[in-house]
Amino acid sequence: MTPNDSTSSADAADLEQSRRETRAAFENRALMYAYLYDELATELGEERATEIMKRAIRRRGVEVGAKYRDAASRGDLAEVARIFVEGSPAAGSLFEPGVEEAPAEDRLVLRMTSCPLVDAWEAAGYDAEYIDHLCEVAAEVDHGTFEGAGLELVFLERQPEPGGCRCLLELTIPPALAEE
Repeated sequence: MTPNDSTSSADAADLEQSRRETRAAFENRALMYAYLYDELATELGEERATEIMKRAIRRRGVEVGAKYRDAASRGDLAEVARIFVEGSPAAGSLFEPGVEEAPAEDRLVLRMTSCPLVDAWEAAGYDAEYIDHLCEVAAEVDHGTFEGAGLELVFLERQPEPGGCRCLLELTIPPALAEE
């Protein structure tokens, strides 16, 4: 074994440890969302709990959207896609991001084929309907992110929906921006 072999082996072990810790943090976030929602729903009702959580989660997304803003303002959806894929946590191993449909005519479709939040909710034994609701709430971070970038987002498919196996995010440049 050469010194480089032991270094690369140690680096691989560190990377794997980091991925496990990052996954655990996302799973923890998922359970906190569920517990917060449960407490808010008990105190305020399901509708108000949903509204409050969505509003708070969206705020964080708007802040995250800054990393896409420059590319979006130039109409460079290929760059938006690159940032999305390359910036995914744990080198993409948590959400498995990709481009479903390449940018064309002010439109891009991104995909995620895995979700540590959904995995955590399933492991906790929540039923499909509740997971879908929690996912709708958690997805506000995506709505906020692309709103903050100046793009419009529509989910074409979400993983926990009946028949869903991935999330498809359609991003478009708003007409006012596209005309500039």
